[in-house]
Amino acid sequence: MIKIIPLVPLFLSAAVFAENGRTVCHSNDIRHVIQVVYPQGWDVPCEVHFQTPGEMDRIIWKAETQVGFCERKAQEIIDRRTNNGWKCAEEVIFDSPALTESSLISDLPPPTR
Repeated sequence: MIKIIPLVPLFLSAAVFAENGRTVCHSNDIRHVIQVVYPQGWDVPCEVHFQTPGEMDRIIWKAETQVGFCERKAQEIIDRRTNNGWKCAEEVIFDSPALTESSLISDLPPPTR
């Protein structure tokens, strides 16, 4: 189970993009999600994921070697939204320990013989 915990709204021009975080921007009933993803766990390569209502998550920018590129591009999207009156806030996503492989195995009944 994944839990999402909203954090303080972003009113500053610089946001911190954690591997387990994303920014959600709202304008009335419209919701856009911006997330920087690090597929290998390092600063690069990186991807900027973007999702709007009715669309699947899509990759709109990638960087293979330029550290900070994805973070700058994601921040540009957020800045455009906030400059147009949208409310943006960072969310942190936590994986539930109940869904780990070891807990799934420990929840199984003992084998019968």
